[in-house]
Amino acid sequence: MRYYRIFIALTIAFIFGIVLIFNNYQTFSYSQIILAYKKNSIEKVLVQIPTCTPDDRARQRALLHTLLQWSQLAQEHNIQYWIAYKTLLGYVQRDGLLPHALNLDILVMAQDTSHLAELCTLNFSSNYELKLHPQWFIVEKTKRSYFNQEGIDFVEPNARFINRKDHVHINIWPMYDYNPNQTRIEKNSQPMLTEYDRNYKWKSSPKEWTFPLQKCLLSGIKVWCPAGPEKIGVHLYGQSFLIKSPIECINGAWKKSHEDISTIETTHTQTTTTRLSDEEFIEKILKSVPICESDDRDRQRYLLSMVQAWSHLAEKYNIQYWLSFGTLVGYVQRRGLLPHDLDIDVTMLSSDTPKLIEISKLNFSSTYEIKVQPQWKIVDELKRSYFRKDGINFIAPNARFIHQKTRYHVDIFPAYDFNPTYANESTEMQQSENLTVHDNNYQWLSYPRNWTYPLVTCYFSEIQALCPAEPKKLVETIYGASSLTKSDKKCVNGSWVRNS
Repeated sequence: MRYYRIFIALTIAFIFGIVLIFNNYQTFSYSQIILAYKKNSIEKVLVQIPTCTPDDRARQRALLHTLLQWSQLAQEHNIQYWIAYKTLLGYVQRDGLLPHALNLDILVMAQDTSHLAELCTLNFSSNYELKLHPQWFIVEKTKRSYFNQEGIDFVEPNARFINRKDHVHINIWPMYDYNPNQTRIEKNSQPMLTEYDRNYKWKSSPKEWTFPLQKCLLSGIKVWCPAGPEKIGVHLYGQSFLIKSPIECINGAWKKSHEDISTIETTHTQTTTTRLSDEEFIEKILKSVPICESDDRDRQRYLLSMVQAWSHLAEKYNIQYWLSFGTLVGYVQRRGLLPHDLDIDVTMLSSDTPKLIEISKLNFSSTYEIKVQPQWKIVDELKRSYFRKDGINFIAPNARFIHQKTRYHVDIFPAYDFNPTYANESTEMQQSENLTVHDNNYQWLSYPRNWTYPLVTCYFSEIQALCPAEPKKLVETIYGASSLTKSDKKCVNGSWVRNS
């Protein structure tokens, strides 16, 4: 009996050991499969990144692979970081890598650097290494030293994640929860974070611009972004940060552009921005918009010209609107016009419609006109009528901004600060902390007001416009998560077809 029990115990131990080995093997294999899949995805992403010099593609590939490895390492070891500086610029401008980037930039809270010290001792890769500056705890960079014999040829970042094979790296910069220039912290002051600006001077910004961190995709790679990337970008680099990179391809080399994107004159009372508005500007924008069908380019030209004209009109008459629906999808996916779009969509509070009525009576343009639905006060569009003799061939939008010659238009949809479901109820029932709009099936959709407000200045195909505060949340809620990256149309044999 005793031998029988020993035999049973050994058998169970053997089976348990086999299960452990099998499980470990499965985990390892699955991880390798996922990594291989992501590496293949990088090759697809690279096709969308322009090149200028012969070595661009190899460097871009190396940077994306390095970012992928860092992303996995950070996830495995619970490292809290977010993309920063020129890498953040690339995310805001094109949701991806700047084509001329030589390295990548991320930020970590300075006090979390000690966590990186532990990783430096691990043999986590044969191709990558983490170098920590021995004097990272010294805040002022001028008091740090180089340690060239140890491969520490930097003093500003706290650490570097280095691709030894391809000689590219990720700079890991410190963020402080105080301003090193301050001798004391004011009580009851707004929580601030401090980092280097582009001139290596300390620059503080509200903590809420960074936290809570949000997941984002940089050239298809999952990384962490600050809560307000556009705000931080403008804070560090100025308004032109949102429009385009100061580096462009000139005669086969990356050079600093001397073209004025906008002229900003600041006085003690106001800031005035003079935008480029001529036909050459539109033609330049169009170069980055793909075409498929023969009439695409003409339609795209009219639509972008309309966005520009509407933007000027809205600014002149202080119209509070925001990009919405398909136009907002275009902004989220490609920071501009979807190449197959047939119109432009904006939304404004329905209660502001009387302002459009007043503007429509003015002779504000010989090219454009505003048509307001006479029954705009009726919330349910199914109870509205068409007024075709008056050029009102729409019922869902409250108004349209129309190009008189081509009839291309900007649909101006209503948003309500109450849920129309309770339109006939008491005032208490109507009140809401949300805004309500139609979804893509014309059903009422309510969402938090702070997804829209405060409105933010954004650049749609390089044209200044107004965007909701949380464009990605709105797009995902209305159209689903896939709409953040995947278009609903694709070009097949010279025609736009549904992308299933």
